[in-house]
This record gives sequence, C-alpha cells and structure tokens, in this order.
Amino acid sequence: MKKYLQLLCFTALFVMLLPVFANDKREIKILRQTPSALDRAISDHLCVSYEVIHPYHRCKEAYFEPGKLTRKERAEYDFIITSEQFFNEKLKRDFQLVLPLYHQAFTVVTRGIDEVSLFKPGMKYGVLQQKAQENVLSEVLKAMSVDERKLSVEHLESQDLVDRFCSFDLNVAFVIGAHPNKIVRQLNTLCDGEPISIVQELPKNFFQRHRYFYQTHVPKELYWRLPNDIETLSVRYLLAVNKSMDEADLDELMDSFINELEYNSSLPITEASILLNYNNLQTPLHEVGDELMEELQEEQASKQADLEEKQNEGML
Repeated sequence: MKKYLQLLCFTALFVMLLPVFANDKREIKILRQTPSALDRAISDHLCVSYEVIHPYHRCKEAYFEPGKLTRKERAEYDFIITSEQFFNEKLKRDFQLVLPLYHQAFTVVTRGIDEVSLFKPGMKYGVLQQKAQENVLSEVLKAMSVDERKLSVEHLESQDLVDRFCSFDLNVAFVIGAHPNKIVRQLNTLCDGEPISIVQELPKNFFQRHRYFYQTHVPKELYWRLPNDIETLSVRYLLAVNKSMDEADLDELMDSFINELEYNSSLPITEASILLNYNNLQTPLHEVGDELMEELQEEQASKQADLEEKQNEGML
C-alpha cells in the first residue's frame, strides 16, 4: 500500500509539472539565403547540434532570397547562413558573423579562348539559373568593370548549360561552386571545355579594393588535361547569429556544432576547412567565434607537433 501511494504521488507530481515542461520547450530558427544543398545540409547539422544538447527543444529552418524579408521578419531568426558579400549593413543591425563555413570559387570554362579575350565582342555566355549564381556573377562583373547588360548571358538549368556549351551555342560558361565541381567536370570531359585562370587580367589591387572576394588556387589535377593550375576568385559563406542570443547558449551550441562534425562524414566541412576559410577573413567575428577559432588553431598546432614528433622518432 505504501509503494502504491508513493507511485500515485509521483504520477500526480509529473502530471502537475507537465505543463511547465511543455512551456519550457524552445526552438531556434535558421534562415538560408541560398537554395544550395550544402547550405541545407549545414542547416540540418546545426539543428542536430542544437538537439543534442536540448533534446526536448525544436529547430526550424527556411529559405528566402536576400531582400525578401523585412527587418522584423528577419529578426525572428536566430541564425542566418549567407555569403560574406551579402552580409550588408541591414543584416549587421541585428546579426553578427560567428563562424566561417566554406567558399565557392568563381570558375570560367571556355573552349579555345584565353583570359585576355574573355570579353571580346560576339561572345555568348551561360550561367546557372539560380539566384545565388546570378548574384555572384553580377557582383564579379561589376567589380571587374564589365557591363553585364552589354554581354549576351543566358540563364540556364545545369543540363541545358552543358548541352548548349557542348553544341557550341555558348563560348563561355560561368559556374560558382566548390572543386572538384560536377558541372565543371562535365564541361571539361564531355565538351572539351577548359577552366581558365582570370587573376592576371583583374584590375590592379582588385582583392584589396573588393575585400569580399578572395584569390583561390584550384589544382590542375582535379580536371582533365589542364596544362596549368587555375587561379581565380571565390566568395566565402558564413554563419551569422542574432545579437539577442545569450552568449553562454551560443558558446555551448558552437562547441556542439564542431564536435558533431566528427560524426557527420557526409558534410564537406571539417575543422581544418573552417580554419582555412578563417584565414584573411575580412569581416570580424562574434567573440564566441573568435574564441572558437583560437581553440581550433591551438588544437591543429598540437596535432601538427605530435605528427612531427612521431616522424622524427621514426627517423631515429
């Protein structure tokens, strides 16, 4: 009888506290500003990282193009995944960059055309019909002082871009993405297209004047029959956090984000790649982000020292 009364009391207490637990449930909201599968995967990873430390809480994500939401609507989100170049003054009112994620290279694929002749009259160009691709192309051309309105640029789906290039309907294809790139590889192997370097023809002090573009080196071994490595430019994508988020909560979540990378082999982001994208970053990070970068740098230096020590021991 005594055990029965104890069980009854415990059940009653649980029922009384149930509304409290329900009301305590929270959620984070993530805004993606590109439709890319990679950004969706990063968003999912952030959700998992959050739910690992808060299993009874929820995580939601949504995609809207830059400029589609009002400031009030944007302020409802806890995180934004966006490019550094589109992290403008409007976003900076309510958000602060916290973590560098990855970069996307601006790749020019041609057939028998060098970088000097890239914008000569009569050329036909193609770009993927995606807002993020079109935006980066516009920004790059503007930075290079090329009037996009005077170019014959067609906006095509990926297979149409490949088919039109292979049919000699296009002279140049612009592709923004990580390397090795599936579309660049198709243009290269199926259509005899050649990714080319463009850095030498950029205006003087280009990277100093356009600080959201970074010089990128693409090894020739990634593609078929390339005579030289590719020197081009890239755009970095980062994670921004709402300034209203508690610093301790953010610190815990970012630690979880990094720790969970070990168990998510499908995500092409590692501690090393995050540090790589942190190098020469032009936009200041949130204090939590800076501290995390310092920890990763110390960890990488320790691993390198251990590796060198083992190599030296093996040589003795």
